[in-house]
Amino acid sequence: MRMRTTSLALGLMFLTVAAPAARAGAPVSSAALDTVLARHLSAGQVDYGALARDPGPLLRFLAETSEARPEAWPREERIAFWVNVYNARVLDGVIRRPGSKSVLDVGKMLGVPTLGFFREKGRSGGRRVSLNEIEHDILRKGFGEARLHFVLNCASASCPVLPERALRAATLEADLDAATRDFLHDRTKNRIGGKGPLELSAIFKWYRSDFGRGSNAVQQFVARHWTGGIAIDTNARINHMDYDWALNGHW
Repeated sequence: MRMRTTSLALGLMFLTVAAPAARAGAPVSSAALDTVLARHLSAGQVDYGALARDPGPLLRFLAETSEARPEAWPREERIAFWVNVYNARVLDGVIRRPGSKSVLDVGKMLGVPTLGFFREKGRSGGRRVSLNEIEHDILRKGFGEARLHFVLNCASASCPVLPERALRAATLEADLDAATRDFLHDRTKNRIGGKGPLELSAIFKWYRSDFGRGSNAVQQFVARHWTGGIAIDTNARINHMDYDWALNGHW
């Protein structure tokens, strides 16, 4: 309780300081989020215990983005803003629940996992919005960019890894391409190469329509971004791997 009270007080203090700059309409600096990632992310794993003891930079970033007005920013700035906010909000949601083992445990009833973690609303971009709304309404519907799936992290083992630094408009294209390649080559999430079916993340099943039209749109997407040296059969059958919702880090 003491940690939560202290975190809230810090958040309110940073909000008071950051709000005037955010209302000015200029893109928000991602330096505070970079600090969080540099201190508490290693090899795709988050030290949530250390982050919970050192929440200042994360709270500062959330405060600075809470009253931002990204609507008139260039496309790349808006994408980077909302991806960074999403990832920061996920980190915050975890450390506010010390010791949690999975985001699906939030709101669990009679042992049944729920998506309550992703439905919780918070203030970002000048409005109250949930993680689900950021992902589905703002990012997926607003930009139609399938590679965004691979820079969004849901604090779970099978998620694409959390980017090592905040996204920036100037390097967005390169960052999206790199994240997509890295995800496809991660054999804990996809098993590609050789004969037989493609063993792909459940992300390709849940969001199949994001990857294009046609019966082999997913295979074609994989082939475009695969750099493993083996040609991808764009007519190959797809098997989807089980998704591991265990926390992507430790306390």
